[in-house]
This record gives sequence, C-alpha cells and structure tokens, in this order.
Amino acid sequence: MYFGQRRIRSAGRTSGSVEVTLPPQLQALQEIECRLMLRDGATPEIIIQPDLSVAYNLLQKLWSLVGAALADIDEIGDFDASEFTLALMPPSHWQRRPPLAYVDALVVLRQGAAGGGTEALARLVACMSIVAAYRLGLSEPLALAFGDVVAYLVLGVATQSGLEYERGLAQQLYGSRDGAGKVSLDPGAWTRSAPGLRRVWEEFEGWHADPPTYTSARQRWYLALNLELGSAHAAVGSPTMR
Repeated sequence: MYFGQRRIRSAGRTSGSVEVTLPPQLQALQEIECRLMLRDGATPEIIIQPDLSVAYNLLQKLWSLVGAALADIDEIGDFDASEFTLALMPPSHWQRRPPLAYVDALVVLRQGAAGGGTEALARLVACMSIVAAYRLGLSEPLALAFGDVVAYLVLGVATQSGLEYERGLAQQLYGSRDGAGKVSLDPGAWTRSAPGLRRVWEEFEGWHADPPTYTSARQRWYLALNLELGSAHAAVGSPTMR
C-alpha cells in the first residue's frame, strides 16, 4: 500500500535525531512502539515494524466475549488466527477468510467500545461471528449474514449491505435492543445477549436445514418491500384533486 512521499527532517537542533510524519491512515499507531530496521543495498529501505501485541491481545479477549454472547448455542472454542486474515488496515473487500484489522483493535482500545470505536468493534465482531457460525455448522451465505446480524443486534451497527430481511427478522426474535451501541468490553454485557441470539440462531439453523424456505421467504419480503415503495412513490407523484 503506497502512502505517498514524506521528507525526513530534524527533530531539533540539539537532539541529533530525525523524524518523519506518517499519513493520517496510520493515526491509530500513535503511542505504539515500533522497531526500526534498515534493509541496505542498492535501493535501501527503512522498515517500521509496530508492536501490535496489545491489539492482538484485544482480539483474543473479543473472541471470548463473542463466545459468551453465543454460549446458549454452543461453545465456539479457542481463538485461532489462522481462520482469519490478519492485517493492519481493514480491506475494502475480502474472500475466503474474514479479515481482522489491527487498526480496528487499536481504535477500540483508544476510543472505547461504546464511543468512537463502535464501528471498528462491529467489524471485528461481525468477522468473528462469521467464523463462529462456520464452526457451529452454518453454510457460507448464512454464516456471513449471521455475523452481520450479531454485530447489528449487540452493537447497533450494520456491517454489510443487502441483509435488511435478515436483520429485521432477527430483531423481532432478539427482542429489546435498548443497549445496542452501548456495549462495553465487560463480559456481563455480552452474556445478557445470549438468550436473544439463541432464538436468532434457531431461525438461521432452520434456514440451513431447509434452504428453499429461506430463499422463498427472502424473495417474498423483498417483493413486498418493492411493492410498498412503488405504491408510496406513486402516491407522492399523483396529482391532488381540489
């Protein structure tokens, strides 16, 4: 990933050190210790390697919280990084393994789970819930939808588009979402989500066992929505008689 050019400048007349300004995309690395390495040669490179252990530790903790939220379904096992694509930045799209971005973890640590870090936390929770759904037996399309639904119900943030039907039905099954968006990293807050998520899971499990039922229900819902939107549009565009 290319971030442009930066000029190395003096850090002060008496310090003897030099400094370089990193781009805004790397703002989450503020206060993170880094290793500096020189790869010498005809085209020398200076390598900055951030110590992301604190972010990795949060990922492990977050996996345990997702496990607490899904505990009424079954145990999801230990965190296994090989089931994800770990990267510094969240990708614009992905295939095969769900991504976990260290930057998202750092944002959650710095801004808080219920503050400015909610969207970053939702991305992490959604991807972890996808892997958890795989482990619990869902097929890929349903596992992707389940991951989005968990993030939406617990945190109030949708992470994927085109899942309005699944989110709407899941919200009815889940019950009250008064605490959505206010969840902390306290295990108790996640444990309280378990009964509602169990009811949602049972619906997804039924869809997995009978895919045609899921497909037809989804199609009927979107057809009804399009008809409703079409009627509303026609009503707005109709002339008013006086």
